[in-house]
Amino acid sequence: MEYSTKSETDLMSQIRDKQTGAPTWTQPDEFDFSSWADRNEVGRRLEDGRIKTTIDRSTEIADDLFSLRHPDQKQDAVSRAEFVGDIASQGLRFGRWFNFSWNQQLVRYPERSDHEDLRTYRNKDMITDAEQRKLLMAKVAVFGLSVGSSVVEQMAMGGIGGTFVLADFDKLSPTNLNRINAGFDNIGMEKIDIAASKLSETDPYITQIHFRDGINESHFDELAEIRPDVIFDEIDNLAIKALLRQFAQKNSIPLIMATDVGDKSVIDVERYDDGKTQPFNGRLNDDEIDKLLSGEISDAEKQKITMKIVGYSNISPRLIDSSMKIGKSLDGLPQLGVTAGMGGSLGTVAARELLIGRKLKSGRYVSSPKKILDLQNSTSLLGALEIIRRFARK
Repeated sequence: MEYSTKSETDLMSQIRDKQTGAPTWTQPDEFDFSSWADRNEVGRRLEDGRIKTTIDRSTEIADDLFSLRHPDQKQDAVSRAEFVGDIASQGLRFGRWFNFSWNQQLVRYPERSDHEDLRTYRNKDMITDAEQRKLLMAKVAVFGLSVGSSVVEQMAMGGIGGTFVLADFDKLSPTNLNRINAGFDNIGMEKIDIAASKLSETDPYITQIHFRDGINESHFDELAEIRPDVIFDEIDNLAIKALLRQFAQKNSIPLIMATDVGDKSVIDVERYDDGKTQPFNGRLNDDEIDKLLSGEISDAEKQKITMKIVGYSNISPRLIDSSMKIGKSLDGLPQLGVTAGMGGSLGTVAARELLIGRKLKSGRYVSSPKKILDLQNSTSLLGALEIIRRFARK
């Protein structure tokens, strides 16, 4: 059999013809198939290509619903078959259907209350029903979607948050893939669209509000109206960090910051809801905060303030060495994906405790794998001293 061959130019032309732009998140369209109008609209979308694939897992949903509603009859095959059959008899009218524009899928979900019960079922009795209701109704703001993307994922999996306010202006680059759960096909997408799409696919009933230019003072009036129950600060801009704390303090909203420092995850909890907490837990004085707010600050002063915020005791010799290479052999400070994931998990636990109403004091909490696992030092004592000398001379 003979195959036709194509020139590289022709092949490149075909590839470009098939290339699509980066998808953008939009609120999923919800359809109730007991409605004649909804059935017709879905039919139109199937015909014109807005819906290219359909996903119906109603049998698996019904099977898990039986186990959830009748745990004492888990081994009763007859009762299970009858329960699943009753749901199957509803046909397309069971549950709700959601059309996701970014992947052109139509997916069946159970009704909201059933969906929430199913996806939080394994939380019992670690979290009580009353506590879970509080968590599902919470308003969560996550600003910065590098470490913040891990926060969003962990919060969603934990059944925390009925409304999410997300802010980030950046796009996913190949070097982000060591710490953001995404694929190479997501390169070039807005980070906010990646996090938002995953969030909707986990639970399309969640409300989302986006600030695509990042969080800044122009959003504070709207943010005050939304009034999140907790704010996550995962942004890099020091001036915005200071402004965000002013906002949190003025509106009595607790703030959590998860910082990945090499292998260490540093969790800062600032309880502005108690009326006693100082910005950055008192690590910066008033003059330093005023300098940040004014924007009139040198790079050397920024570095000094950053070190004070992070804490010298948390910085390893290797991280100090890396920081001195920024702008030379490195384009930015190295970050480890495992640490970003740990920060997302620990930050989520902190938020959960705050939202449930358990005691959690303002302060700094550090998780160190080196201490937990009794790991050996990654740098010899002589090597560490040499790095510190070079940093001191810098």
